[in-house]
Amino acid sequence: MKQSSILYPILIFFIIASCSSNEGPEFPVIMQPSSIQSADANADNQTFQYDDYGRIVSWNCTSNSPNATTSYSAHYSYLDKNIIKVSAEEFRTIPQTGSEETIQYVEIILLKNGRASNSEGTYNAVIHNDAGTTQVRKTYRLKFDYLTSNHLNTVEHLEVFGIGDEIEDNAWDNAWKWINYLIWENGNLKEYQDFQGKTPSYHSTKYEYSGDKVSCPIVIPQVIKFAHHLPLIMQGVFGSNSVYLVKSASSFDNNANLYLSRQYSYEFEDARISKYTETIFTNSHIYNPVTYTVIWTEK
Repeated sequence: MKQSSILYPILIFFIIASCSSNEGPEFPVIMQPSSIQSADANADNQTFQYDDYGRIVSWNCTSNSPNATTSYSAHYSYLDKNIIKVSAEEFRTIPQTGSEETIQYVEIILLKNGRASNSEGTYNAVIHNDAGTTQVRKTYRLKFDYLTSNHLNTVEHLEVFGIGDEIEDNAWDNAWKWINYLIWENGNLKEYQDFQGKTPSYHSTKYEYSGDKVSCPIVIPQVIKFAHHLPLIMQGVFGSNSVYLVKSASSFDNNANLYLSRQYSYEFEDARISKYTETIFTNSHIYNPVTYTVIWTEK
């Protein structure tokens, strides 16, 4: 998948209901993104749908690159004020190998005081390639801890193989476990440490910010594992997002070597971001800038 893939540490998504306070149960009518489009053939094009309360109920994204095409879809159900159910799917094709991969997720997220406290979900992947068909079935648990500033501080991951009755009785006692860390400074996320299931090494992404801020910033780091979490991060379900607009994001491998950098610039209209441009640099290549147009709706 291309370097600007939606599954890399910082991705292009939008704050939805997080534009308002996360402390109360009401959802005021505000302007929210309904789509993001680019004329670039390698862009990530997205659409968003909301319920009458302005909560995200559907998100779709198509990500194209010379190496792969990936489509994402997610649907969100609000079972009560403290439970969100997510049903999501990813479909990926890799032309060079003829490989096709479909991943289905079902996740229940529990809220406490308006923000996620923990969740449990299932991961069901089916991979077709020249070697045949492979299926991977896992169940995962996530636990979220916050600073007193309402910023997400740690994400604890646990995974076991199997779904439902396939899981052995003592599986969770021997689960694959790791913790990712978020470091904040003056209300902005400065570094995300992703241990990727490995200890003690980790990948990290460090962020720099402009002096600009708007009620709904749109370049947000991905700090929870799967793409379907991103619209909920935007809504403030996982605490407050950074105050200022991201200017750059630099990604380092587990030996602290820089391997990827992204830079951002913005255009504004009516105190909202109307367009933004992402330029990606790697150790061996500078990609053409990609400009996205943001379409807003009153929700």
